[in-house]
Amino acid sequence: MCSEHGGIDHYDPNGWDHGAGYKGAAAWSLPDLAVVPGLIAERRDELDADDAQVRRTAATELRTRMRAHDATVDESPFWEQVFQGFTEDDTP
Repeated sequence: MCSEHGGIDHYDPNGWDHGAGYKGAAAWSLPDLAVVPGLIAERRDELDADDAQVRRTAATELRTRMRAHDATVDESPFWEQVFQGFTEDDTP
């Protein structure tokens, strides 16, 4: 499936030599991708908080809002890595 605005794929240039360059969709379209930095910026203080619970809550709410703009968020290894970064200091 293609959007009328074109899809945005994530490629890892370090993966081409061993067949691991393609990392999946990053966004359904450029307009969808353009919304994301603003959504992240809205939660910046919470995502940078010292309190792990505040960061987890902010990341969960951010992901929900991102999904509303682009369903590829749930299927994208790129976004999964981004969300892991938001909570990387958390302990399970």
